[in-house]
Amino acid sequence: VTSEDGGLSVGGSVGEENYFLGYTFTDRSHSSRVVKSIMDLCLEDGLFADVTITVDGKEFNLHRLVLSAQSSFFRSMFTSNLKESHNRSIELKDVGATVFQLLIDYIYHGTIKLSVEELQDTYEMADMYQLTALFEECSRFLSRTVEIKNCLQVMWLADRHSDQELYTSAKQCAKIHLAQLHQTEEYLNLPLGLLLDIIKDGVPSSQNPSVAIESW
Repeated sequence: VTSEDGGLSVGGSVGEENYFLGYTFTDRSHSSRVVKSIMDLCLEDGLFADVTITVDGKEFNLHRLVLSAQSSFFRSMFTSNLKESHNRSIELKDVGATVFQLLIDYIYHGTIKLSVEELQDTYEMADMYQLTALFEECSRFLSRTVEIKNCLQVMWLADRHSDQELYTSAKQCAKIHLAQLHQTEEYLNLPLGLLLDIIKDGVPSSQNPSVAIESW
């Protein structure tokens, strides 16, 4: 007999008499508790760290195994013939210390506090370090925050990261507000291909696509 929580197994009989022979106890929270304890010890106490990553002058004492398990970017770095696979000290220059700290907290604990202020940087770094679930969550968050003042920037961002769903959301906002956008700095810096994509399927009757192109 196995209990509903999977923690007890009882069996055995001789003749018509039942005998209690013992049982197998399974702690269903064991794995998650052990993993959490390991991550807490590794990240908070720095135990068993085997690589130091420096970002903007700040040092992070980390663990190749943990980074590789969560990020194929780091897995490739540590298992390739690159010098980083052997060096105990590595400097990363494409990310800020604040965002990198958020990513490390996420890698070790699976949670991250997303804020509008760091959202776009977190989105870009999640893609760079191939943290797929985080990238997709940032994309959903960005999609909910698209508005007239950031739609062109988000559209350009989504295009660079091949994020079609976010791109479509930002493009639709830009299409609706094209008249208000055509004199902004973001508009003037927009690649021509993106501008043509905004107007190619037509714009609301209140917008004038020829004016939009001339302004650009």
